[in-house]
Amino acid sequence: MKRNLNHIFSINKNDILSIVGSGGKTTLMFSLAEELKINFNVLITTSTKIYKPTNEKYDNLYSDVNCFINSNFIEKNGITIVAKSIDLKNNKLIGIDDEDLENIKNYFDVIIIESDGSRNLPIKGWKKHEPPVLKKTNKTIGIIPIQILNKKINEKNIYGFEEFMNIVGNTEYIDNEAIKNLVLNKEGIFKNSKGEKFLFINQADDDKLIKKSYELAKYLKENISVLELDFKICYGSLTKGELYEY
Repeated sequence: MKRNLNHIFSINKNDILSIVGSGGKTTLMFSLAEELKINFNVLITTSTKIYKPTNEKYDNLYSDVNCFINSNFIEKNGITIVAKSIDLKNNKLIGIDDEDLENIKNYFDVIIIESDGSRNLPIKGWKKHEPPVLKKTNKTIGIIPIQILNKKINEKNIYGFEEFMNIVGNTEYIDNEAIKNLVLNKEGIFKNSKGEKFLFINQADDDKLIKKSYELAKYLKENISVLELDFKICYGSLTKGELYEY
């Protein structure tokens, strides 16, 4: 059954969501914020670095968290972006930390945090300090793009290649078993996760990829024990707005 993002992730007032993984984190963050801003005052931020978005993506932007705290911010429905600072040379917003979040969270109804980086590569392994999921998070969304399934493993399409291989084991292709290891391994996509967990299989942009996503979701459900399956599975296309729960 087709769903919208709000229903898939069961968004409630005071939720703090952290998005990790690869293949659509920023798109998911803004797509979700667009849905939520009708009913909520939404904060978008990061605990890593993100490119400064174009003006039409937000209603307010504060590139200095202290400026936000000292401002006369009016709480109303919309999208506000707050960062610790800005790297003007690279046009990137620098992420906030736990203390910053504590200081600003009460101004907002829902908070969405991009909490991972993948250098624009489609899949990754996680280094020791990654992902920086903030402590107040109560929902963690892990994204994997379906288009990486069955691709040959090489350093050109994987960020953190050595870490990735340690997680998935000795395999030549990114197959169903490799994805299963990626979501179950304690060093995998849900490393440092907090609260309720969701696996979102993204970039299912045509009927063939929707079918592949469904089959991957089915494989995971059938090959992960009840005790280990502590995350919900969803899939679809953010660009087409077609989203499904498994």
